[in-house]
Amino acid sequence: MSKINSFLVFLLIFNLSSSFSFFNKQNNLETLCGLKVIDTYTQELFGKNIGFYVKFHNSSKKSIDAIEYKVTFKDGFNEVKGSKVYTWQTGNLVGPLKPNSDLRDGATNWIDNANKIEVKIIRIHFTDNTTCK
Repeated sequence: MSKINSFLVFLLIFNLSSSFSFFNKQNNLETLCGLKVIDTYTQELFGKNIGFYVKFHNSSKKSIDAIEYKVTFKDGFNEVKGSKVYTWQTGNLVGPLKPNSDLRDGATNWIDNANKIEVKIIRIHFTDNTTCK
């Protein structure tokens, strides 16, 4: 079998064994100090949650340079399968989240039997050096 055919077979098997959820998995979307979770997505492969994305919207009048949030992983029965705290912050290539702007953040993980996530914003740091909890 040629390299191209082998690659196409791999893509077909990968596509059939994974699922990508394009709908909101969270009923109550979190809002804190003008920062709102507007969407969540998960990536599943072979019955494991291998990653997630969360989309934030800054409706405050200030620019944000750091966000700390907790992701709780759940199964189809809303039973908790794990949780972890994540941080997004500005850096050399990424500027602050300006007012009326959106931000996508995410991470890879390996959580068994989790196909839903719940996101809770813990704290926000603004560029004027104020914090909201």
